[in-house]
Amino acid sequence: MAKSKHDADDKFIGPGTKKFLKNFMNNRVSRRKYPFFGSIEMTRRCNSRCTFCPIGSEKKELVEGEMTTNDIKHVLDQFADLNILAFSYLGGEPTLRSDVCEVAQHAREHNIFSQLTTNGLLLEKRAEEYTEALDVIVVSLDTTDPVKYKKIRNVDAFDKVVAGIKKAVEFGKKNKCSVVSNTVICATNLEEIPAVIEYCDGLGVDGIMLDFATFHDYWTTIVHEESTYNPEEMDWRKHDKTVKKVIPKIIALKKKYPIITSKSYLKTFMTGNFKYKCYPYLFCCVDKDGRVAIPCWDHPRTKFYDILKKHELKDLWFSEEVKKERQKVVDCNLCYMHCIVEPSKVLGAPFRNMADLMEWVRTFRKTSGRINA
Repeated sequence: MAKSKHDADDKFIGPGTKKFLKNFMNNRVSRRKYPFFGSIEMTRRCNSRCTFCPIGSEKKELVEGEMTTNDIKHVLDQFADLNILAFSYLGGEPTLRSDVCEVAQHAREHNIFSQLTTNGLLLEKRAEEYTEALDVIVVSLDTTDPVKYKKIRNVDAFDKVVAGIKKAVEFGKKNKCSVVSNTVICATNLEEIPAVIEYCDGLGVDGIMLDFATFHDYWTTIVHEESTYNPEEMDWRKHDKTVKKVIPKIIALKKKYPIITSKSYLKTFMTGNFKYKCYPYLFCCVDKDGRVAIPCWDHPRTKFYDILKKHELKDLWFSEEVKKERQKVVDCNLCYMHCIVEPSKVLGAPFRNMADLMEWVRTFRKTSGRINA
C-alpha cells in the first residue's frame, strides 16, 4: 500500500535513498546498468514560441498524437521495474494536459519522485493542485525584463509567470513541494544570468537551475514556415568570451544562492571541453507515442522502441542490442542538455566529481520527502 504524502519520514534511509544506493552500486560492479531518471514526453503541443527551441514551431504532423493517461501509467509501471528514482514530465508544455496530477499519484504509488517542468503560463490557477500532487515544480524564467522575456519566448507573459511562481512557492511550503526556477541560457540573456539568479532567489524558490540551450542543425528542418525558432541569433556558442566570463561569477554565486546546477556541468562551458564520457543508461526517455529513445533522447543515431505494445522496457534496456548502441555514443559531444551532461559527469564519473555527487544526494533527500528519501 502506498504511503500517504503526509506521512513523516523519521528513518535515516527510506525507499528513495535505497533505490539510489542500489542503482549506484549495481552500476559500479555489474554489467547491468540501471537508469536513475526517467522522462515522459506528455505532449509536443506548446503555448510558447521560444526562439531557442523548435518545439512550439514544429510542423503539424510532428505534433499530432500522444499517449493516453493509462498508457503513461503503464510506462511508469515499467519505470518501477527498472528501479527508476524520479521522472520528469517533458513537453511541449505538460500542463496543457489535464492528467498531470493523476499521473503524479500513480508515480507516488511506486515511490517514484515526480518533477514537472513548465513554462509557468498556466501555473497560477493550478498552483495549489500541482503542489499537492508533485514533489518538484520547475518553472522557466530566463530574464528579469518583461520586454526581453517576450523577445525570447514570443509570449507577453512575464508577469503571469512570476505570479505563478509566487503562488507555487506559497502553496509549496504548505504542501511540501519544492519550487525551482530554471533559466535557459542563450545569447540574449548571457550577461544577465547573475541578475536572474538574484531575482529568482527573491521570489522565494527552493532551488535555481541553469541550462545551456542546445542547438542541432536538423532542428531547422522540423519547423514550419512561420517558425520563431532562431538559432542564428540565440546560439550562445557565438559568444565564447562572454560565456567564460559569466561562468566563474555563477560558480561564485553558489555560495550565496541555492543554485543546484553542479560545478562540473558549469565548468564544462567555462573550459569548452566537451570531451567527457556520456553514460546514456543513466536516463530513460519516452516520447509522446510511448517509445523509448535508445541510446539517448536526441542523437543522429537514436532509435525509438515501442514499449506499449512491442517491447517490455526492462528486457529491452538490458539487451545486447541496446548495450551496443550505448557504446557507440560514449564519446558524443553533440548536446549541452543539463539533464544529460550533468548526470554523465556526476553519476558516471562520481569519484572525479565527489563534491557534486554529495550535493546531489543532499538536494535529493531535501526535496523528496514524499517518497521517504
